[in-house]
Amino acid sequence: MLEFLPKPEVTRCFFDDSVAPHLSAMELRWHPDAPGSAERVWHLPQNVRVHGAAPTQFGIAVTRLGGDAYKVQVLWNHLYLAWNPLSRVQIMTSSLSLILQALGTDMWHLLHQPVTLAA
Repeated sequence: MLEFLPKPEVTRCFFDDSVAPHLSAMELRWHPDAPGSAERVWHLPQNVRVHGAAPTQFGIAVTRLGGDAYKVQVLWNHLYLAWNPLSRVQIMTSSLSLILQALGTDMWHLLHQPVTLAA
């Protein structure tokens, strides 16, 4: 698996209102010659694979449910995915952490948020 992805240009931030609750997302422009952003297989949690270039629309919400349990919602272009629950290992070994790293966000930091209690 590729371990580096160059930083994309964020051309727009928006809320994807096609899902509830709305998911904050970004429109991304990857340099066409950037290594790793071209056609490839992206490995997502629970053996989901996406074939294609790096996403041009991307959003993610991570909610900690317990010690090692997370709800993860993702917008990947026009595809919306949700997992509940996932473990840290499932999240960290996916391409999601690679995308976030390119965007300057540390997935490990997101995984250490306080546990969200159900209302």
